[in-house]
Amino acid sequence: MRHLHGPESSPPLRGRRGQRTLAWLFAGALVLAACGVDEDVDPAVDDDEVVDDDPADDPDEEAAEAVDHDELRIRTLRDPTSIDPAVMPATEDDAIAMSVMEGLVAYEPGGSGELVNVLAEEIEESEDGTEIHFTLKEGIQFHGGYGELTAEDVKFSFERVAGLIEGDVESSYAADWETLEEVEVTGEYSGTIHLSEPFPPLMINTLPGNAGLIVSQDAVGELGEDFGTNPIGTGPYEFVEYVPDERFVVERFDDYSGASDYVDEPQWERIVWVPIQDDSAADIAIETGDVDFGEVSASAVDRFEADEDFVVDPMATFDYGWIGMNVQDEALQDVNIRRAIRQMIDVDGIIAAGFEGHVERANALISPEMPIGHWADAPEYQPDVEQAQEYLDQADVEPPEQLTFTIDDQTGAQEAAEITQAGLAEIGIDVEIDLLDTGEFREVARDQQIQLFFMSFSNTADPSWATVWFSCDQVGDWNYMHWCNEDFQELHEAALTETDPDTRHDMYVEMQQIMDEDAVAQWVLYRTNFYTYRTDLEPSLVPERYGKYLAWDFRR
Repeated sequence: MRHLHGPESSPPLRGRRGQRTLAWLFAGALVLAACGVDEDVDPAVDDDEVVDDDPADDPDEEAAEAVDHDELRIRTLRDPTSIDPAVMPATEDDAIAMSVMEGLVAYEPGGSGELVNVLAEEIEESEDGTEIHFTLKEGIQFHGGYGELTAEDVKFSFERVAGLIEGDVESSYAADWETLEEVEVTGEYSGTIHLSEPFPPLMINTLPGNAGLIVSQDAVGELGEDFGTNPIGTGPYEFVEYVPDERFVVERFDDYSGASDYVDEPQWERIVWVPIQDDSAADIAIETGDVDFGEVSASAVDRFEADEDFVVDPMATFDYGWIGMNVQDEALQDVNIRRAIRQMIDVDGIIAAGFEGHVERANALISPEMPIGHWADAPEYQPDVEQAQEYLDQADVEPPEQLTFTIDDQTGAQEAAEITQAGLAEIGIDVEIDLLDTGEFREVARDQQIQLFFMSFSNTADPSWATVWFSCDQVGDWNYMHWCNEDFQELHEAALTETDPDTRHDMYVEMQQIMDEDAVAQWVLYRTNFYTYRTDLEPSLVPERYGKYLAWDFRR
């Protein structure tokens, strides 16, 4: 999961594509025909430096001449961890998976919000929403000689992610199949998904998302734990190499049958994902042509926008960032202590210092871009020493003299910690900042060895994919606040099967009000991705999917 994600809008940004208008598909009977739907500024040249006008020495022209039109190189923020759909901890992993694996359906690239058939020849939802009948396209081959895709692979893939198959993997995404009873195989290429109750997120999150990706049952059985870094799918590209902290490489699959007939065939011989954690280094890599596409830092946006050789494509996401508090930690168990801390966090200062103002302030969990569930009247907390002191006076325990603020190296984390440090100093709380690498951060967060922290999670087009990570079931996994509220849990579970959008909206607003009352977090931002690339590249973006781009559909 991406680790890395209010009322005010972020400033408009220039770019050839500009902001996208998102349309979303919601619950209801769905029939898809066989043809598918027919930091600090780090300029490359110092302002005072004498520039040689000789074109032969122009690094931009040298980079353009050096472009390999058979290879697409993409900057990722972190090293890929696991391409297993049941595990996938980060957005980077999902972005790779979208080139290697396929599902029954997918979101059409470009932000239309429409679903199109991929592996499914036909798919139809019953009137009561508890059965989804599918027929596969025939002749679809898995990579690595693992044979033809059949309904047995679909059954295995879905039931595995749902946690219905014991002993294989501990799925982090079982909630994406919350009401799955079984996948019945009715023929070699046909089957029925049986749900105990209607499940509105199914056609929004589950089937078009990573929980709907189909894997080879034989490959998973043979590769075991190695499957995550040696993924086998039916996609247009197959895995060939993984060098940790250096590259993840896929190459065009010669036996690809073109299951995705809503786009042209792939152009690239290979696609390479290059992990570059440092934002300044990533900016330079894009500028010099070492990578073709990727996110740039907020501090570099204006510079790239002013360069006619580049396009900055700002994509508003549902991703959210927040400062969380571990409610099980002895120093943070009293709600009034947490309220005092929240009151002294300068969110506007964090956005200005850590994100150059290029993100939207968040006052609650669910973005206003979400079709339902946004809490429009959520309170906007501003630093207030007097109010914070009142909370401390109401606490049943003495305020902590010192707290630790744990961060990894994601954008804005250092600034969030430093500004919080300054704010809490005004009410007598000393804050020590602890910087960890991403893997270590997750371990200490899961094990409750954490007090304050900054984190961002990715999100999809249904609010359930935001609330699930703060449920009781996720304590010890992705619920880093270690917060379990029974009322929140009941609402989350009920909203998963509620089919009326207005009622669901009210339920998600109430969940956010419960979080606010318990003061478990100070929400900071809704994230915008600033994808940047040279003008001769045509990327393929999928806003509805947390991968947010379809690498194999890029064009030069």
